[in-house]
Amino acid sequence: MKKYIIFAGALLIAPQIWSQELEPTDAIRFGSNQLNGSARYNAMSGAFGAIGGDVSAIQDNAAGSAVFNYNNVSFGANISSRKNNASFLNYNSTEKNTALDFSHFGAVFVVDGKEDSKIKNYNFGLIINNQATYDNNYRIQGINNQSIGNYFLQHANFGDNGSPVPLDLVQTMQGETIGDLYDFLNSQPNGFQAQQAMMGYQGYILNDEPNGSYSLNVAPGKYYQETLMNTSGFNSKLTGNFGLNIDNKYYLGANLNVSFIDFNKSISTFEENTAPVTNGVGTILFDNNIYTYGSGFSFNIGGIAKLTESTRVGLSYESPTWYGLNDESQQRLQTYSYDNGVRSMHDVNPNLVTLFDRYRIKTPSTFGASFAYIFGKSGIISVDYKIKDFSTTKYSSDTSNFSDLNNYYSNNLKSSSEVRIGGEYRISQVSLRAGYRYVQSPYKQTNIIGDVNSVSGGIGYSFGAARLDFGYSYTHQPMSMNVISSGLDDYATVKTKHNNFSLTYSFSF
Repeated sequence: MKKYIIFAGALLIAPQIWSQELEPTDAIRFGSNQLNGSARYNAMSGAFGAIGGDVSAIQDNAAGSAVFNYNNVSFGANISSRKNNASFLNYNSTEKNTALDFSHFGAVFVVDGKEDSKIKNYNFGLIINNQATYDNNYRIQGINNQSIGNYFLQHANFGDNGSPVPLDLVQTMQGETIGDLYDFLNSQPNGFQAQQAMMGYQGYILNDEPNGSYSLNVAPGKYYQETLMNTSGFNSKLTGNFGLNIDNKYYLGANLNVSFIDFNKSISTFEENTAPVTNGVGTILFDNNIYTYGSGFSFNIGGIAKLTESTRVGLSYESPTWYGLNDESQQRLQTYSYDNGVRSMHDVNPNLVTLFDRYRIKTPSTFGASFAYIFGKSGIISVDYKIKDFSTTKYSSDTSNFSDLNNYYSNNLKSSSEVRIGGEYRISQVSLRAGYRYVQSPYKQTNIIGDVNSVSGGIGYSFGAARLDFGYSYTHQPMSMNVISSGLDDYATVKTKHNNFSLTYSFSF
């Protein structure tokens, strides 16, 4: 049994197909790259598809390595600051996060061709680039007319292929602990739904009814709700590159990539009835921790053509990334219930780390076209265009059926276009840079995840064979979030503001 939810609008499917709860935004997260490379690359908003000559540009157009005339080494770091402003039921909240992280390390080695050959050089590159950093904090809070107890009620009443979960799956037998039952349910069909129903039942959130269904045992009223979500981790890519310079006019390249995902998500959801409670549950605290890890493979090919001494065009293709991922999760539920004014505390703690079956995600491929105009030694203007179709995202597994989840992607996602514009102006040894980046939402309903708008700038200083660069980018993106994954209709609007400062040192030899 496996189950998923949609990010905006609860969707409980029957029959369920998954043994854990997946969010469609996870695949979008792993299929999207942040602007994260060298300081020069970041300062020009990554508009390097027709320029090359930067180790971070190789991730976009593999031909970028062939532009190097000398061996080159580059490495750098970022300071990333995020601010999330959430608005939920007329309540506003703000969370901030700042992190220092490695951005990239790369080396390109140049092998000269024969003197009379049209092949001027063969270039080889090895680059590790941090495609995305997931360190972030979110807070949603407000007073709601609906209880998060509906999350457990929905799983209990519809979790057995659209029918109520049998009562004997939510009750412990003599000598059986909560952890024993939770572990047993994990191996059963519709196990995730039964686990959630069991936790709600053992936490006195649910009552069983004579007809086999369940009812809510949460005291009526208005509910103060607060969700804290902390995420951390990274998506890094190791690239092996080969580039070819043909007659200093045509540049070709190919990459083989191995990506590594390490992603942690910790969600704590709290609810308290704002009115005095005599009977029923008055307080709920529900903790979820999810750890996702694994690796993937992809490849790139690309070309750059020098039409004139000043004009260059580029074309690139990046294959889908085929990820193999594992999930681990932990849950805990604490409630306070009242019986004629007498309060009791219930701690439903399985105290288990659940390991789920390995599954696969295929992210979209990317096509890119680019144009650059070079003003001699004084400056550059560059424009890149990319497109990827997120509706082609696919989940698969040797043991599970993901047809409903894949249909969700086909029906609700679309192609996303990206435009990057960058410029550089050189004054002697100093280079001034600026850029703009726009990324279209992958959702047909853009209120779920909005468009990305980003501006950037930076400065660099050349020491001759070495260079020190500083870059800055500001990114804004709105999206929607809920206090709990399903069971409630109200969503918060979250506006994320991301400031990124990058410093890179590079040298040629």
